[in-house]
Amino acid sequence: MGDSLDWLCSQEIDALCTPAGVSPPVRFEEFSDLPVDTIHEINLAQANEHVAQLAAKNPDMKVLEASDGRLVAMVDPGEFRTTPASLTTFIEGVHSSDPETWQRAVDRGRNLAKASGGPAVVWLGYQAPSSLPRAVHADPARTAGSELVRFQRALGARYPQAKRTVVGYSYGSVVTGHAAKEDKIADDVVLVGSPGAGASHSSELHGRIWAATNAHDPIAIATGPHGGIHGPDPTTDAFGATPLPGADGLPGDHGTYWEDPRFLRGLGQVARAH
Repeated sequence: MGDSLDWLCSQEIDALCTPAGVSPPVRFEEFSDLPVDTIHEINLAQANEHVAQLAAKNPDMKVLEASDGRLVAMVDPGEFRTTPASLTTFIEGVHSSDPETWQRAVDRGRNLAKASGGPAVVWLGYQAPSSLPRAVHADPARTAGSELVRFQRALGARYPQAKRTVVGYSYGSVVTGHAAKEDKIADDVVLVGSPGAGASHSSELHGRIWAATNAHDPIAIATGPHGGIHGPDPTTDAFGATPLPGADGLPGDHGTYWEDPRFLRGLGQVARAH
């Protein structure tokens, strides 16, 4: 708490002494010299009611970034480690800028952390489409992809020894695809329930590319082997991604991935492998 207060006071002094004023930092990279606990306290000191209540309900969560319609939080059901062996970043899709959906996203992140054996970051760090019709547009995903690249670079700089995995779900897989085209955001990239990744082939993306779509996921109507709204279905042979271990042909729909033991085991295998 003392470190947090010192940091906040220094920002106020900088603002007073600088004629143009200083905007408060909103990105994880701008806290590179502070421990995660201190970053969490700083964000809570400036958080709105939604973030404060979410933190109170989830003591295994640390807030890394927070602003209107944006949340980036690290979830670790075990003790937070300074040198984790693995880190998984989870990107949600449509409606994920709505604070009413954040508890569900944190729950899914917690399941990913348990499956992987390391912390999971719930990355809701972009203005997500608010409806399915709006999700046909790629511009939000391109903009968000650049933000995700920045975050993953900062995460890698803080935890250089950790094996990193990025899991993009639904429209979040479009965001993930655009980020993975721009840079190597992780060792492994997993596209889940994807309407396309903004790429024609997995070779356009950096890292090892995995894909999974449940047998009864209606997202399949938005894509196909030869293309779709955001490109070809990443689970088709022509795209070139590797099927997620044990997840081929799972009978669930678009919302059942995150409670399916076989799907989570597959993600765990990817996150733990070197």
